[in-house]
Amino acid sequence: MKTKVLKYFLFVGVFLAFLGCGKKSVASVINYGSPTVDFSFNLKNTTDSTNYLVFHSKATGNYSYLEWSLEGETLQQDTTFVYYFPKKGTYTVSLTIFLPSGDAVTASKTITIAADDPAYVPNKLIWSDEFDSTALNMNNWNYETGDSGWGNNEWENYTTQNAIVSNGMLSIVARLVGPGQHVGDYTSSRITTNGKKEFLYGRIEVRAKLPTGKGTWPAFWLLGADIGSVGWPACGELDVMENVGYDPTWVQGSIHTPSSYGNTVNFGRVQVPDCDTTFHIYGMTWTPSKIEYYIDDPSKPYYTYSPAVKTASNWPFNKPCFIILNLAIGGNWGGAQGVDDSIFPQTYYIDYVRVYSYQ
Repeated sequence: MKTKVLKYFLFVGVFLAFLGCGKKSVASVINYGSPTVDFSFNLKNTTDSTNYLVFHSKATGNYSYLEWSLEGETLQQDTTFVYYFPKKGTYTVSLTIFLPSGDAVTASKTITIAADDPAYVPNKLIWSDEFDSTALNMNNWNYETGDSGWGNNEWENYTTQNAIVSNGMLSIVARLVGPGQHVGDYTSSRITTNGKKEFLYGRIEVRAKLPTGKGTWPAFWLLGADIGSVGWPACGELDVMENVGYDPTWVQGSIHTPSSYGNTVNFGRVQVPDCDTTFHIYGMTWTPSKIEYYIDDPSKPYYTYSPAVKTASNWPFNKPCFIILNLAIGGNWGGAQGVDDSIFPQTYYIDYVRVYSYQ
């Protein structure tokens, strides 16, 4: 495949013929006083596929921000981005710059993809952990430990002892180990793929059975991989599944961004009456233009997040994220109606975590 792609790249580099995408295919530079808008694109040399293109803005002058779109669907706002065209066809890509005056100027180009990507498999499984071993796979996961409250005034002490892998299942067990009703009187586990497995776009899901009882707070979520450099909430947070034990039949999916975090207004709720007795799939479909949360069936999302105008403040989701699984006890939300010490131990059962390709 590598040799084939290299030959392909050289051929396109000389003729831009295989993809049928020349820089002059409906090429125009639109002038608006001082600002101008134009862009270029070229093949991205990759061993994975021959249908990746890199787009580069050539906009100049005084403008507030820019926005790319494909066939009318808003994508993102970086000056350079990569897009994958798995299927042959003719596509219109547009770059719009927004001026301080409120006006907008757009340049569009038509791109013809001459052939399907032979390596394309729709919704291909690109990574999973099936928990089929006898211990947590440390090539995938890290433990995060301690009883710092984790920004939510939680009461558990996260340890490496409360995540158990056996019989094809990960069990995160919350235990009462002290008198109760105080920080550190409970133990649990929190694991992440930070620095080991990061993902950008696709379908990401967990198959799980949830704990029950007042004070439990299981979650399946993602954080931007750049949290170490930009902090939270600038990194973005995608809460695919959260459930609190005092409201046991409801599952919530939330979005946290610089423009809405903490008590975010961007969330959806769905009733799952048997979530503590039956395994369900809790998933997210993530594309350059929208995020959808679903239970069991990706074609039936219960919540969609897609700002009409995407900015760094409301859409920090054009960069990789890592996965987190944890079972919190108490806290601002999980403990809003107290913690019932009679319920322990409680277990968050995870059958698998799977990630499927975008498109």
